[in-house]
Amino acid sequence: MIGKNIRIQGELSGDEDVAIEGKVEGKINLTKTLKISEGAQVNAEVKAHYVTVAGRVVGNVTATEKVEILPTGSLEGNIRSPKIAIAEGAQFKGSVDMGGKTPSENPGTAGGGTSHK
Repeated sequence: MIGKNIRIQGELSGDEDVAIEGKVEGKINLTKTLKISEGAQVNAEVKAHYVTVAGRVVGNVTATEKVEILPTGSLEGNIRSPKIAIAEGAQFKGSVDMGGKTPSENPGTAGGGTSHK
């Protein structure tokens, strides 16, 4: 946990869940869950498995599982994640890339493919 009165400038990385209540500037790279609590301020490029935003984030956010912006959350930046949830009342300014390939993108199935029995 990064408390309300803590300010970090630089790079934060690790293999544990992290909750931020204070201020972080720079880069965040985690393999687990990142929670940005209400009242927290993050000005960083964020990469994590699961990201929950209840505070304010300025910077691009990439998650391997999901990005969730709660009603008190604000995110200004681009999101890249296979799953995204934006609650009513949340603020978001940026673009979304949910990635993933559709079956029509597989080579050799141009034209939608056919069914064989």
